[in-house]
Amino acid sequence: MLVFAMTAIIAIAGIYSYVKTPIVAFPDFTNTEIRIITQWPGRSAEEIERFVTVPIEITMNAVQRRTNMRSRTMFGLSVVSILFEDGVDDSYARQQILSLLPDIDLPEGVQPDLTPPTGPIDEIYRYTLHSKRYSTTELRTIQDWVVERALRTVPGVADVNAFGGKVKTYEISTNPNLLEKYGLTALDVYQAIQNSNVNVGGDVIEKAEQNFVVRGIGLINDINEINNITVTNLNGTPILVKNVAEVKESNRPRLGQVGKGANDDVVEAIVLERKGIDPTPVLKALNEKVKELNDHVLPPGVKIETFYNRQTLIDFCLHTVLHNIIEGMILVIIIVFVFMLDWKSTVILAITVPLSILFAFIMLYMKGMFANLISIGALDFGILIDGPVVIVEAVFVAFVQHARTIGMDRFNKMSKLGMIKKTISHLSTEIFFAKLILVTALLPVFSFEKVEGKIFSPLAYMLGFALLGSVIITFTFVPAISSWLFRKDVKERKNYFVEWLLRNYEKLFDLVNRRWKVTLGIAVAILICTFLSTKFLGTEFLPQLDEGALWVRGVGPMSLSLTEAKTLADSLRSDIKRFPEVRECVSQTGRPDDGTDIKGFYNIEILVDLLPEEEWKSKFTKEQLIDTMTAKLNQKYAGILWDFSQPILDNVNEAVAGIPVNDGLKIIGEDLDTINAYCEKAYTIFNQVKGMSDVGILRIIGQPELKIDLNQEKMGLYGVKTADANAIIEMAIGGKAATQLYENEKHFDIRVRYMYPFRKSEIEIGNLMVPTSTGGRVPLKEISSMEFKTGPVMIYRDNNQRYGIVQFSISGRDMGSTVHDAQVQVAKQIHLPTGYTAEWVGEYDSQVRAMTRLEVVVPISIVMIFLILLVAFRNAKDVFLIMINVPFALVGGIIALLITGTNFNISAGIGFVALFGVCIQNGVILISIFKQNLDAQMPLHQAVKKGALSRVRPVVMTSLLAIFGLLPAAMSHGIGSQTQKPLAIVIVGGLITAMVLVLVILPLIFRLAYRKHLPGHS
Repeated sequence: MLVFAMTAIIAIAGIYSYVKTPIVAFPDFTNTEIRIITQWPGRSAEEIERFVTVPIEITMNAVQRRTNMRSRTMFGLSVVSILFEDGVDDSYARQQILSLLPDIDLPEGVQPDLTPPTGPIDEIYRYTLHSKRYSTTELRTIQDWVVERALRTVPGVADVNAFGGKVKTYEISTNPNLLEKYGLTALDVYQAIQNSNVNVGGDVIEKAEQNFVVRGIGLINDINEINNITVTNLNGTPILVKNVAEVKESNRPRLGQVGKGANDDVVEAIVLERKGIDPTPVLKALNEKVKELNDHVLPPGVKIETFYNRQTLIDFCLHTVLHNIIEGMILVIIIVFVFMLDWKSTVILAITVPLSILFAFIMLYMKGMFANLISIGALDFGILIDGPVVIVEAVFVAFVQHARTIGMDRFNKMSKLGMIKKTISHLSTEIFFAKLILVTALLPVFSFEKVEGKIFSPLAYMLGFALLGSVIITFTFVPAISSWLFRKDVKERKNYFVEWLLRNYEKLFDLVNRRWKVTLGIAVAILICTFLSTKFLGTEFLPQLDEGALWVRGVGPMSLSLTEAKTLADSLRSDIKRFPEVRECVSQTGRPDDGTDIKGFYNIEILVDLLPEEEWKSKFTKEQLIDTMTAKLNQKYAGILWDFSQPILDNVNEAVAGIPVNDGLKIIGEDLDTINAYCEKAYTIFNQVKGMSDVGILRIIGQPELKIDLNQEKMGLYGVKTADANAIIEMAIGGKAATQLYENEKHFDIRVRYMYPFRKSEIEIGNLMVPTSTGGRVPLKEISSMEFKTGPVMIYRDNNQRYGIVQFSISGRDMGSTVHDAQVQVAKQIHLPTGYTAEWVGEYDSQVRAMTRLEVVVPISIVMIFLILLVAFRNAKDVFLIMINVPFALVGGIIALLITGTNFNISAGIGFVALFGVCIQNGVILISIFKQNLDAQMPLHQAVKKGALSRVRPVVMTSLLAIFGLLPAAMSHGIGSQTQKPLAIVIVGGLITAMVLVLVILPLIFRLAYRKHLPGHS
């Protein structure tokens, strides 16, 4: 009863842990990353690199436990990303950076900001604001001051990034002719506005025994008050703002624009959750908050429309995984019943699977780990159930034989625990060591680091905990429930399938032993041919998880204006939306105002929401749909570089490699022109390599500039200060915020700027009047030279060095051989000068790192398995015989990959690692019975044949259980199946050949190894 009570506690605790353990679609692939965002409007990329990015990098070099520091600099924006080692939490990293920020020497008024604690997979919710009554300026105001504030109150929300719409401001458009008439400049207006928007406190006064607080109210409240601000006084006549300028409601210069469907200008927002938390409760609370805003808070006619919700992907993935799990469990139960033909045995084994999984969830909950579709989907119930199968089968057979010997009446009355204990004692060692070997085989997975470690370590923990639970259940619950269910009337029904299996196996056994040379020759030939065929296997890092959506990026000319980019984006949305497989399109042009996504107008990104594949009338695969889209877009839009990815994958690639592409070649050096020249050479090479597609250069040069070079000698002659000249340039052309106007809790910039006709070209800009120290004014063209030139559009830096990058994707070929061919050509044709280096980045870099780790750790794991077997058998010969099973298992895995056209990747590699443990377990079962029979003084041939026949049922049954347990995952095509599918294919294929060869070849090799063994000598 105590065992049943403990089992019930495990079940209850397991159910509780399952409910409380977060289950996510993706594990968080990345280490802690802190981004420092600094905006300096109006400054070129080179200026910001020199005065912002480089000082930040120099200061942040002192940060401890960082692994990498990257930066990207463009017009008006610097983003520095600092990545940390495994295990560094966000608070430790953030504290270091915050303590160093005050030490950075930055220009006056430039203030760096840290991004909230989020990761690349934490963009969980996207929505747009829609209204037929309100303008995009009004909708953006509602987003910034109503919706964002409300959503930030949702537990787990780290940030809400608005994109698109117009940010409301009040603009004072000065007329330079009127300014000149009154002897003023734009700088005078700016200072007048600054000095006219302030409240003061005058302490208190006493009156009628009371204290009255004295307040001086001088805040600006509306446009009329701005109009009536005094700029100067001429002969007693006040010159007001309205005398020299037009005051109007306007908007900041737009940095980006969003379109959705047929609407070319909408307000979008992206909700990010805090790093490392369960998204499901956050999304539930977000949905409730959005409903509340739509129903009770937002003005009539304004609605929030969600177009991306991570919960949809989670539900699809979990549906796929749970569907595979249920199918696998049903197949496992059917296999057990077919072999045992006993409902009691079937019930016992059916109960052990969920108990083992629930135990794993208890351990995950105690460690505070998340479960994900990879860790759950890779659970093989056959591997979990094989220990209980061996015990139940042995106990059942022992009970049946004993009942036949003493009679059923006596058997029903006798105590069963002694027999169960005796039966288990013969099997406990091999079961324990078999599970220990399985766990040891997982050690290479535990050794992974960075991306691959984050992806697969949950799988290793999940499977390891489930195996531990299986061992505990095998030696506690299984004997206890067996003694209860098998207490009387234990009968073995005539099993025609097992009899057929034994009859045919015996014939095969005799045939193999008669023609052992031919058999061994065939086996060796199969091994050699299979291993030679590995050269036809392609390699990759990981298969891409289908997210049910596409992320299409089009990169146009660097000089593209927002107006032209918006026109292009509208056309792209329309063309993509015409595909019947597409549900909706949302385009993003440029970047958001807060600088969280560093892109220019040349960059157009489109989120393409796809219908479920079963609803596609075209019957395309996703790859075929992408190829069709690419061909159509290339035909219509010449000169645009296309990249097809997925929403989460795009963010992950950017976080891992520091670039928004899957793979690329970095050219690292100092001079941007030299870097660009070598990128051009690599671009030419890549276009000639078979399998490389979407080849393009992430341009670093190409930003048109009007360079105004102030002449210090002429400025000295006229008495002009550099600060005054720069202030006029900044204020008159781009506009500068003088102060803010408060509307209750809202506040909006009041910007001073020249009227458009007076700043539309270099001629008008040259006529800007700059104040002198004597009170006069001089045209800007008199103290400067102006020229048009092409400058950097984006400056990439990695660990304090500049770099350029040539991006590429892989299409119609595997990654390993494609990149290898490209590396050979690059080495032949590109010879970098001193101080310049090349580096391959992206998925290929992760693949090489993971494969290198496997090459080191797998042999160590095999040596450890050898030592464990040596402890168990105390005979090196037996250990070597058991290890012979490993190449036979590899044969099936390799053939399965070749037949299914699956590339060898990390998921498949882990499948091979798991195969080691499973196939060695079958070898342990056979060698153990062979040695027991020899110890019982049987002749060698009889010991081998009788042992093999007695173990056919458990070996075939455990192998089939493992095969059918993962067969649904190996054949699945649903969303979320891609990552565990190669692992399942390898295990299923490997177990098929291992099962056949271990029953055919191992007994033969054992007999040959012990052919000098004589009866009576053990």
